[in-house]
Amino acid sequence: MNTCKVTLRILIAHRLYVIIYLVMIGVLMFGIGWSLLDSGSKTGDTYAPSRPLVAVIDRDDGRGGIANAMRDYVKADGELISLQDDSETLQEAVASNYVDLIVIIPDGYADALLDSVSSGADAPQVETVTSYTSGDGAMASMQVGGFLALTRTALIGDGVRVDASDFATLYAGMGASGTTSPSPTSDSPASDGLDRFPEGTIDRPTRDDLARAARSSAAVAKDGKVNHTVAVDRTAVANGSSGDDAVADATVSGFGDIMKTALYPLFLAMTVCTALVCGVFNAGETSRRLSAAPRKTSSVGLARMATMCGFALIVSLGYLFVTFALMLAAGLSPLDLPAAGVAMTFASTCAYALMTVACGFLIGEMGFTDAMANGFANLFGLLILFTSGISFPPDMMPDVMLVIARFLPGWWYCAAIDNALGFGTAEGVSVSGWMGSIGLVLLFAVAFMCLGLAAGRIRRTRPAAVSPAATVLAEA
Repeated sequence: MNTCKVTLRILIAHRLYVIIYLVMIGVLMFGIGWSLLDSGSKTGDTYAPSRPLVAVIDRDDGRGGIANAMRDYVKADGELISLQDDSETLQEAVASNYVDLIVIIPDGYADALLDSVSSGADAPQVETVTSYTSGDGAMASMQVGGFLALTRTALIGDGVRVDASDFATLYAGMGASGTTSPSPTSDSPASDGLDRFPEGTIDRPTRDDLARAARSSAAVAKDGKVNHTVAVDRTAVANGSSGDDAVADATVSGFGDIMKTALYPLFLAMTVCTALVCGVFNAGETSRRLSAAPRKTSSVGLARMATMCGFALIVSLGYLFVTFALMLAAGLSPLDLPAAGVAMTFASTCAYALMTVACGFLIGEMGFTDAMANGFANLFGLLILFTSGISFPPDMMPDVMLVIARFLPGWWYCAAIDNALGFGTAEGVSVSGWMGSIGLVLLFAVAFMCLGLAAGRIRRTRPAAVSPAATVLAEA
């Protein structure tokens, strides 16, 4: 009992490590787990594209109604922003990401567009300024180009004129060249018969014609019969899962992901705290007093390690309760989890916590100082974190990292949770797979304990090999 009290007093004296490694790092890992849990629980079948911010600057004084129709067209998928037409305002709007796209209709654009329709020349271009930080502006620029193309096509379709003289000219040319019209069943490229029709002529449209074409093009964006919405087929297929199954999968994966994040704060806190406790008990004066005491040193060591193991189990239980609280906050019920899976997951966390205590025992018996223990725990903890499959999906990890991961306990801890809950790297719930993975974690604990016992025996039997030489007092 006295040994347990002393161990707890040492932990309280070094509570700063507990606050930093267990509480603060734990909150950080809970935040990561919450992001995974929240994103997985709110996944739906609705896609909501981002709406770009677009400003239309009209320098053509509204001729042909191009500017107003373009604004109506853009409003279907974006948001309109009003800007003053001066260079300083436009530059500030783009530099500060106030808008995603600025469309400038130059002076004389409507007349140039009408001339291009009647002459068959290329259509004039509007000026665009796109934000450099987002692809929304580029997508909106493509929509503006589509609107102008639709407007020009509508103008051509409404203004083309074919009369009898055009047909006479066409057939007279065909007769003079000695050619005949191809058969509709011919395999030639002209088998559709379009070459049997004259090109026709286009009179120069008016601005009123341009306004009607622009309004019709803008109306296309709002016409649900032309632009069909995305239809979601919710019919359950043979190999698919229903909505309830999807919610259950999100609950299981969310619980497992949060419990996996315990590996980093547990390793930091328990390894450093155990190493500090062992260092205090192995200090010179304390070690000599324990050796001279009538109580066996082994019983003191067992009581000390039992206290640390109990503390680790209490931390694991607290992590489990916080995980349940996060699930409830995300709208997921812990009651939907399989009881056997929860039990195996908690057992995996407890086994991993015992392994961290064993690792701390090894560091303490090797005589590491506080700085050395902290450095080792942080470096080895980060290695375990980045090779466990939490930071990166296993299918994205290089082969070399996968090989290294299988020689570390973090990988097998996560594999045990996957097999217990039937998600992640496991194809389904596998008790044998869980037992194999958790057995490897316990083997790491046994290996650390054995190495720690060997290091402690060497330190006690041959102190000169592991400690600096004794101070020689100079004679007066």
